Amino acid sequence: MTKENLLNLQDKLNKLIYQIDNHQQSRNVVADVESLLSNLHNMNKFSKQESIYNSLGLIKGAIADPFGLGKLNLLLDNARIPKKYYDIFYNMLLRIGGGTVCIDCGAHAGLISDIILHCGGKSYIFEPNLHLNFFLNKKYENNKNAILYQKAVGVKNYITKFLIFEDRILSQGNRIISSKQDNKTSKSYDVHVIDLCEFIEELLKKNERIYFLKLDVEGSEFEILEKLIQKKLYKKITYIACEMHHYMFDDGEKKMSRLKTLIKEFDVKNILIDWV
Repeated sequence: MTKENLLNLQDKLNKLIYQIDNHQQSRNVVADVESLLSNLHNMNKFSKQESIYNSLGLIKGAIADPFGLGKLNLLLDNARIPKKYYDIFYNMLLRIGGGTVCIDCGAHAGLISDIILHCGGKSYIFEPNLHLNFFLNKKYENNKNAILYQKAVGVKNYITKFLIFEDRILSQGNRIISSKQDNKTSKSYDVHVIDLCEFIEELLKKNERIYFLKLDVEGSEFEILEKLIQKKLYKKITYIACEMHHYMFDDGEKKMSRLKTLIKEFDVKNILIDWV
């Protein structure tokens, strides 16, 4: 469904509302609305069928090519990576961009690390959720290129509460910072938070650069990115992909504006704030 479809529907509905308000009984107006709704329904069915066919094609490719491109394309689709960023991982195969060292912050089920590892990279994986760590440990126990930390990331080292959103222990909305969602959060447990910039600086003592950093950290990204920029560590990272959570804050738009200003001021080209 496109914006044009919705505007067309809005126009037809406005005409129908006008007719009702003015006690008119033109069948043509009603028929226009019914016809448009029917067309939109059929378009939606076609879109769903097309999505199913595409998914089956990806699954077939992964089964036929479990160690190659077939499996990689399924992993990329499953992680909902925007297609314009597929080359980040394709280039890892040829070591284009400098090295294979990656950091996955807020790994959740490990979808991004799965891609990194499939491409021959090494993934330093941060996930503070106790329950998810049980699965991640089993998943990567025999993979020396997966280094797992049951910790959160921030701008300093400390212990804090890991907040459980809506009492859903596996929710992707679980976090370590206060937000507009606090009224939907009642349970928590203690977690260690590390200074991510310090961790990166230590990694850079043994590696020329870091290829890929992913941040999906439920609002902590603003202070982390600011520190990365101020310390100019972004220059040692080929790609920094970040899922933004400005909607979680009353001053979310202000936070985004400040970050964009900082990115422009330092002429940063490798921070992808449109990752998801």
